Amino acid sequence: MKRELIVTAEGRERVVVVDGDVESGQVKVTIDGVVREALARPIRPGTWSIIVDGRQHLVDLDKRRAGVAASIGANEVMLQVEDALHRRLASATHVRERASGETLRAPIAGKVVKVLVAVGDVVAPHTPVIVLEAMKMENEIVSEHGGTVKAIHKQAAQAVDTGDLLVELT
Repeated sequence: MKRELIVTAEGRERVVVVDGDVESGQVKVTIDGVVREALARPIRPGTWSIIVDGRQHLVDLDKRRAGVAASIGANEVMLQVEDALHRRLASATHVRERASGETLRAPIAGKVVKVLVAVGDVVAPHTPVIVLEAMKMENEIVSEHGGTVKAIHKQAAQAVDTGDLLVELT
């Protein structure tokens, strides 16, 4: 199991990656690039025993309207937890200020399955222009504003990383 999360606490946003085996409880937790190994075991729903650097912590997680309340001993902090992939997808489809023309970038790493346009094509707003495969799912990358295809930077079967330039529209 591998999860990439965006966790906000007390106004500070952090990237948290949890990777490991759910059955054994052995996990690697990466917070802003710093990796820690931990043993995490559920005690009851919402309560975890976590051992990090030889120290045991009892962590209570309580889902509330304002987020998730995380308690360790007498200390409590309210967290906002967001899936990083969902955020990247949402930002890739975010409406821009311009009326037409745009730059389409890969919201996630994957492989180009199909390019649906050619240089010189006129693309209407909300039209799919390229299909990416990521995590065994096909995702249509859609033009928000439309325009004329100026350049195609990736072709079918090419691998892409998050943020790679795919198509330019004018």
